[in-house]
Amino acid sequence: MHRLLFIWFFGVAVLHAQESNTEKDSPLLMHLFCNASPAFFDVLSQPEKYKYQIVFTQIDRNRSGVPTLTHHYFHYNSGAAGYLYPASLVKLPLSVLALQKIQSLDKYGISPFTPMVTDSGFWCQTRTSRDFTQRDSMPSVEAYIHKMMLVSDNESYNRVYEFLGYDYIGRNLQKHGFPQYRIIQRYEQPCDSISHYVTNPVYFLKGRDTLYKQRQQEGIMRLRNPNGEVWMGESYYDNTGYLFPFSRSFIFNNFAPLHEQQLVLASVFTPHALPASMRWKVSDENLNVLKKYMGMWPFESKYPSYALPNSFKKYLLMGNGAALPDSSDIRSFNVVGRAFGVIADCAYIVDFKNDVEFMVSAELYCNENGILNDNVYEYDTVGIPFLVELGRILYQHEKSRPRNPWHNAELENLYK
Repeated sequence: MHRLLFIWFFGVAVLHAQESNTEKDSPLLMHLFCNASPAFFDVLSQPEKYKYQIVFTQIDRNRSGVPTLTHHYFHYNSGAAGYLYPASLVKLPLSVLALQKIQSLDKYGISPFTPMVTDSGFWCQTRTSRDFTQRDSMPSVEAYIHKMMLVSDNESYNRVYEFLGYDYIGRNLQKHGFPQYRIIQRYEQPCDSISHYVTNPVYFLKGRDTLYKQRQQEGIMRLRNPNGEVWMGESYYDNTGYLFPFSRSFIFNNFAPLHEQQLVLASVFTPHALPASMRWKVSDENLNVLKKYMGMWPFESKYPSYALPNSFKKYLLMGNGAALPDSSDIRSFNVVGRAFGVIADCAYIVDFKNDVEFMVSAELYCNENGILNDNVYEYDTVGIPFLVELGRILYQHEKSRPRNPWHNAELENLYK
């Protein structure tokens, strides 16, 4: 009965996939999901409630190690009907853009490790000149990426957003082949929307000397969600605690269509599988800064140090604290999102011992009462168990799938 119900549901999903902004559901994923648990199937059978989306990418390499990507989709919709707030998923492209901009400042002697001081010059801007979590007590792009990737730090996101500027982010995402992606806001600041267009002055230092000064930037572009007015929730609390009895508009909030999110991930780990226009102007040395922190376990971090379990921010495969297989050497190079009832993970998963690699991006909406900002969400009871099982289903399939043997020693050596 379980399998028959799933086949019926899959037929309905295929009809749904004929709409615009969608991709046809993958027969491979349908086959793999047939043997999932009842709890996993309960989520799959209610797409309107949980609004889940899945993008799974298989990686095949030739004998020289050159990758070819095959994308599989399940309930994918990049249109207004499929909108879910991406939360911290956007920290991945933001980090890549920061490394690219740093690369352009190399002529001034600036690297990701160069101390960066953030000044203020406009309404609602704040200053940062010290970071006492670092060995030298100084903030830097490297330190901000470290904290964004490892613990999803929002203050670090804001500082990198300010360094890049509104227009730089928008233009470069479009230039590199991500036309729908939007990063157009700071986080956790009760300021008006105009403040997002105007970003802080920034200084790069060497001792007491200023290597480079970037003046305050005023964005010219005016971006919004490419689908126009998009909504979430049935009601929501604002920052003052007032309850609005209607849905919240996200037209001027960030947007990360899951297919483009997966391509950003691929541009970091398998750039030669993509067109040249989608590859970033970032050296391997600088890009390794991002890769290292994406795959690092919390106990491996020293500045800052974290007393957190390995499963923290690693939702796929192990988000509920489940142990990884003893016969594996798995790392998840990932970024997660968790806000307004949406939980998401975008990961390049590698088992160095068994030469397994694949990518997966998945998100779902866990908000039974429909109220936003009340902090009553089913992340732990619905979202994380779903993502854990999804990761394990895909891992077991990829482990058993024939392929040319390939081992990424350079990536593994980041932790030796």
